[in-house]
Amino acid sequence: MQENTFVVRPAEHRDETPIADLVVEGFLDKFRPIFGRRMERSTKIMEKWVQMEHALGGVRSLVIEGAAPVEIVASVGVRTGSSDDEALARGIWETLRRNLGFFHASWAASLLSYPRYAASSSEAYIERLVVASEYRRQGVARAMLEAAETVARESGKRTVGLHVSGGNLPALKLYEACGYEEVSRQRSRLTGYFLGIREWLYLQKEL
Repeated sequence: MQENTFVVRPAEHRDETPIADLVVEGFLDKFRPIFGRRMERSTKIMEKWVQMEHALGGVRSLVIEGAAPVEIVASVGVRTGSSDDEALARGIWETLRRNLGFFHASWAASLLSYPRYAASSSEAYIERLVVASEYRRQGVARAMLEAAETVARESGKRTVGLHVSGGNLPALKLYEACGYEEVSRQRSRLTGYFLGIREWLYLQKEL
């Protein structure tokens, strides 16, 4: 499969469940320690999270379809609009509490709050870039990244930023090859202990 065969399109409502499935699969090393025996609820929680991001978070999602008409093999979220952070946080908390119970939801919310990001009106933020395992190393991630940057430009943004865990060397190699540069780092003992992620790197690119 060649890179130029990948067609990126805006996500539709029907894509929200497949996007959630992809996110859980792609970030399993982060989700498994958080949800543990409740992993079967993680997709439902993430689906609601994606829905709220679309409705309240100023996020647009892009997807790539695979061979099957309804198969989504890659997705990315691009934050370009204003966000109702209070309503978004409240909705996410209620979703976690309803599915996990108060104590476990409090713990999950603390871990899922990393990495921290402060939105800027001049910058787009790329999040949850994920590719199905069988489609990796084929140029799909690069195609998604380029499409996200196009959305950012069309939205009038001057820069685009993203976070990546310090140990994710394949992702770092891709982002650096695409012109992203490290701007700052966050260190967290909490995610270091529970998720094995001690540093979160913030990368930025001028458009």
